[in-house]
Amino acid sequence: MFNFTKFRSSKTFVLTTICVAMFTDGFVFGIVVPVFPYILQSKALVSDDKLQISTSALTAAFAISDFLAAPFCAWYVDHFRNRHVPWYVGLLLAIAGTMLFGITDNFWTFFVSRLLQGVSSAILYTVGLAVLVENTNKDEVGRYMGTAMSCNNFGIILSPLLGGIFYEKAGKYAVFVLMVGLTVIDITLRLMMKEQNSRLETNPYHSRISNPNERPRLTPTNSSSHLITTTLSSSTKLSTGKHHTSPQIPGQARLAGIYKLIRSPRLLTALYGCFVNECIVASLCAVLPLFVHQTFHWTSLQAGCLFLAIAIPGLAGPLAGLFADKFGARRVAISGFLLTTPSLTSLLLAKTDSTRDKILLCVFLSLTGSTIIFFLSPLGADVSAVADEISVESGMDMYASAFSLMNSALAAASIIGPLVVGWIQEELGWTGTCIALGAICFSGAIPCGFFTGGNLSKAPLSQEEHPENDGNEA
Repeated sequence: MFNFTKFRSSKTFVLTTICVAMFTDGFVFGIVVPVFPYILQSKALVSDDKLQISTSALTAAFAISDFLAAPFCAWYVDHFRNRHVPWYVGLLLAIAGTMLFGITDNFWTFFVSRLLQGVSSAILYTVGLAVLVENTNKDEVGRYMGTAMSCNNFGIILSPLLGGIFYEKAGKYAVFVLMVGLTVIDITLRLMMKEQNSRLETNPYHSRISNPNERPRLTPTNSSSHLITTTLSSSTKLSTGKHHTSPQIPGQARLAGIYKLIRSPRLLTALYGCFVNECIVASLCAVLPLFVHQTFHWTSLQAGCLFLAIAIPGLAGPLAGLFADKFGARRVAISGFLLTTPSLTSLLLAKTDSTRDKILLCVFLSLTGSTIIFFLSPLGADVSAVADEISVESGMDMYASAFSLMNSALAAASIIGPLVVGWIQEELGWTGTCIALGAICFSGAIPCGFFTGGNLSKAPLSQEEHPENDGNEA
């Protein structure tokens, strides 16, 4: 007999819910990018000489509010050990932001809409990824993290295409209906989801807690291989219907845990790698449409179709995570950076309005989409691993803080990347842009060689890269 309650708390349903939420987040961010210039111009909301700056401001509003809101969300979750409030606030903000876009034809209301959507995105990353990690086994984190983050990338890349098609065929309200439909699916799944934390069930840290005011004595291991997930059970029962708020953690202890996070070379390496990934994706979204319009004389619809060359290979994100779990995060991440670098640089070969150059552009974009996933998945899992380690050392849940740092890195990249690469495109042209993107990508491989999967100087490579072996030996 089908058990609906058990299905709601199953690992598959939790993963599906978080993946849909991540896809929706990326989709909402990108769908209006090709639409806003036409709306602002057709409705005469801004003058022609302010069209570019106004469009950029609406795009940046999402990323800026995302960047600023993440630390506050992490502070609330970690301080009060309660994820109910931010989780449901995020849902309300997603609804409000989407509705404001649909009912208004005012620039500043559009701006507020993007701000609300950005805050909702920050909450999703801070709370949602922590929920995902806590509901998976340690040896599956890379695979599931790769799946979720690939869904976000897929949403970012696919949404401009669909936004352009819907706006061109049926106008603004068709785009609005598409956003509403996806948001309703997202919200329904989030409300249905009920966590069942597989890690907590076998975690000796929690089994020893009889008094919520008493913190158990922990002896952290020297190797990152012997990590114990130390998330507090009171903070993970997201959908139980009860608000269990534990006593507040002393501020000094919380700051000490955050200080350990930002001093971790392994975490900083993972954050920089995530920054590089978002910088590449956001920059291509910013410069490619104009480049193909000027070089190949393509329409916005044709330019949007070009992004499928990147988006479709990105669906292999779970495979990249599986490789990271099996062969080690360091090897897979470095391979991803080194394989993506020549693909990005080779884009400069597409220079003229010829069939050959159009084919080359599509081929190298497909290669970029196929290889970029191989460093995003293991680095996302590394953020979780560091949160595990610091949680053991500090005796408190550091997941929200770790994922808020990752969210801030992604938001910063979505602001900085298009600005810097856009300036390079104007000053140095397409060749300079491709070389710059290749250099940015290659720079991510250097720290990975030393710190991804654990500090290279502290443990043998085989021990760091295959923590599951240590767990079996223990």
